[in-house]
Amino acid sequence: MSRSVNDDTFLEKEFDKRASQEQHHSISKKDDIMKAAIHLFLKQGYGSTTVRQIAKAANTSASLIIYHFGTKQAIAHAFLNYKLQMMRNTLLQKIDLYENPELFCCAMVRLFQTAMSSPALCRFYHDMIEEGLFREFFFSSEESINPSVLILSKRKIQLPQNIFHFYSHYIIPSIEMALWLSTNNSAPEDDMLDIPFRTLMGLISVPKAEVNTYCNHSKELIKELLKEHPEFLTDE
Repeated sequence: MSRSVNDDTFLEKEFDKRASQEQHHSISKKDDIMKAAIHLFLKQGYGSTTVRQIAKAANTSASLIIYHFGTKQAIAHAFLNYKLQMMRNTLLQKIDLYENPELFCCAMVRLFQTAMSSPALCRFYHDMIEEGLFREFFFSSEESINPSVLILSKRKIQLPQNIFHFYSHYIIPSIEMALWLSTNNSAPEDDMLDIPFRTLMGLISVPKAEVNTYCNHSKELIKELLKEHPEFLTDE
């Protein structure tokens, strides 16, 4: 007996429904793994946390963690990327990146460092820097426009391609990394958070008074943002 068109349509809908349910379950389990891992990273330290401990806390298996993330480092990377993108998207609602890349750059550098300076995240951030994840995380800009590229273009800075790439992708992350490594597992003092941005501005000879204006503006803006979004300072 041949199947009717209605039978085929029903089967297709059932297949799509089950596929959707499986995908939802997979995403939910991946979120559970992330939450369990970050809770352990913050509680007992990244280095002291094993994949087996994460699996137990997430009520899953080590093999499933490997399936979803591959490595423990990849979980930490995903969390940092999530935090960065959440802050970036919020800041984009306050600042026009293309009209004022200097203010966006200054504010983004301060916002992320301020969030990582919180008691909940400071130790974890130092662990990430020592793990070497910091460089991979920040020196990559494939997913979004690097504001320092826009700054150099806006100010018509003429540089050889290799130097331009160095300025736009490495200066700020390198200075920030050195800043944090010099603090012996504590957070940099508030007035030091603008040093990465000030360094870039100094290299392209932006007047100090103009740089101060950007820094003062971003400082006030970040205070307002953190009142609106206290979750930036937590593991949420």
